[in-house]
Amino acid sequence: MSNYDEVPYPDFIHPVTHPGNIAAIARLNGLDAVPPESCRVLELACGPGGNLISLASLLPNSQFEGVDLAAGHIKTGNAVIAKLGLNNIQLKHGNIEDWAVEPQTDDERFDYIIAHGVYSWVPDAVRQSILAICQMRLSERGVALISYNTYPGWHQREMARDIMRYHAEGIDDPLTRLRHGKALLSSVMQNVPQGSAYRLSLEEELKALEQANQAYVFHEQFEDTNEPRYFHQFAAEASSHLLQYIAEAEWGDTTYEYVRPDVARALASLPKTRRAQTLDYFRRRTFRQTLVCHESVTLSETLQSSEIETMHLASTSTMQDGQLTGSNGLSGSVGHPVTQIAMQRLIELYPRTISFEELCHEVKSTSPDFDTPEAMDDLKADLFELVCVGLVTVSASSVQPCCTVSTRPHVAELAREQARTGETVTNLWHQPIRLDDVTAHLVRCCDGKTDHAGLIEQMTQYAMANGGLVEGDQVVTGEERLRPLVSIKMQANLQRLAGMALLIA
Repeated sequence: MSNYDEVPYPDFIHPVTHPGNIAAIARLNGLDAVPPESCRVLELACGPGGNLISLASLLPNSQFEGVDLAAGHIKTGNAVIAKLGLNNIQLKHGNIEDWAVEPQTDDERFDYIIAHGVYSWVPDAVRQSILAICQMRLSERGVALISYNTYPGWHQREMARDIMRYHAEGIDDPLTRLRHGKALLSSVMQNVPQGSAYRLSLEEELKALEQANQAYVFHEQFEDTNEPRYFHQFAAEASSHLLQYIAEAEWGDTTYEYVRPDVARALASLPKTRRAQTLDYFRRRTFRQTLVCHESVTLSETLQSSEIETMHLASTSTMQDGQLTGSNGLSGSVGHPVTQIAMQRLIELYPRTISFEELCHEVKSTSPDFDTPEAMDDLKADLFELVCVGLVTVSASSVQPCCTVSTRPHVAELAREQARTGETVTNLWHQPIRLDDVTAHLVRCCDGKTDHAGLIEQMTQYAMANGGLVEGDQVVTGEERLRPLVSIKMQANLQRLAGMALLIA
């Protein structure tokens, strides 16, 4: 890889890499993954460490190590670790290949290995090292997450990449290369007949490029190495290192949404790898986040619905008259009254999770009719189906942000530090939250020591120093007008932070 010190790779947070998510998926597939609360995690090509630092702050009793080739990334990450006072994480500068050695002690094995945003973008020798590390360094019940660009969807993106790279050839400055490449892609699109398949594909790629982080686009489109593969090719590569496919790391990723029922039945009858590859053809898939484990582990042929009893559940869906609409755009219906009550409770509790056992207890308390084995079996079956389609989230670990606004609101130190240096912070779900300038300042002020009057004073002074606050189609200025406005909005704004899972007890 090159250019990573000159154009630092964006320090993205990847929610699917949370061990609670990985463990939940692994357990539903028959692998008894190590509890997230006391595990060891390795991230390859960790960049500045933002993803790993967030995990280390959320799981203080687990141990984390990261390695990256860019010295600047490691220096930046270690400065943040020192400022936060974290003692359960180490970031190291070095080559991935150097980690492909047999461990001498159990401390050199890991329960979870993350290789996100690296596999497609390195030479074959490094890809082989990544798989070798997973084979040698995973613990007996360990799980690795490897992401990569995939065909068939990347055939279209490869065309756009080739156009841009050709036009920018010979230009040294990274941002100039990016600008020239996008300019030619736009020119080609504008000179292709309206409504043609070619034009539609170019329009789609240009729209994606404009919406993406530009540093990410540069590395995705202009690095010398970017080698997508079909899923079945990746599965074969993993198998050559005695690793096997478990599932994808994102819920609802293998559903038969938009597939005819007869086709869905045919797909369900296929072997696991062939089924997954065929679904990629249906979806024109461009990207995968695949979980693998040791080939010696016996996985279940079908998902183990009974494992939901060990999980913590949540839902960002809305429900009206038994009709669920998910934040992921999916929808579904809930007919059984016991499931409707359970879903309403999950929706009310969000962003907190509740264990399956606690949820059953609460549902039973609403009516004697529900305190039967049959009702609980129906509830378990319904919740399992909703998990499979992504309308209910499950995790192997509990997530308990503060949902009520205290007299001295407290945002975790990591998010407050992130708000000092950028526009994106990480919540207690290990999700990136993009903030406007005013909300970011409120986050910085919520230190667990300042009461509401103090927050009103700080936010009023901030608004006065930054040209006022926008209210409707007007800009409110002047202390005599700003202070009442800040005071009126404070409770609602703090409640918004609670809803974002940013407040801690």
